[in-house]
Amino acid sequence: MGASGWLYFVPFQRSEQAALDSLREEVFARDADYYREEGVESPAALMAGGWLEEQGAHSVLDVDRVVRCEPDAEEVGDVRVVEGPEVVELFGTATPSHETVEQAVKSRRREWFPPFDRGSGCCTVVYDGGNRPEALCFWGVTGD
Repeated sequence: MGASGWLYFVPFQRSEQAALDSLREEVFARDADYYREEGVESPAALMAGGWLEEQGAHSVLDVDRVVRCEPDAEEVGDVRVVEGPEVVELFGTATPSHETVEQAVKSRRREWFPPFDRGSGCCTVVYDGGNRPEALCFWGVTGD
């Protein structure tokens, strides 16, 4: 089927892992009929069952852990937090808005735009007009 990108915005919370876990539960519940097999009642069961290794979900269900590491060091299943100077490099500002992040991720204007490997993702803080954290954006690329 090839690679496909995904993009989600969720209300800001300090724990990126908690936000990812909640988002995965929401997406699983919404798309449950597609992924439902006997014994698959949660995103964790979906990951453990090996189904995603053969045929990715092409969504945030393909990742399950938030990591802080160097760019291009994330592994399959990881969502790397994009922060500090990398935010400025990717989005042109230290406090990117919803629109700025969405446009950059969707257009992937540069050859160098994370994540670099299928089955992984990134997240960053999104700011409101007053430079206050408003949301977290999760994006990634998956494929089979």
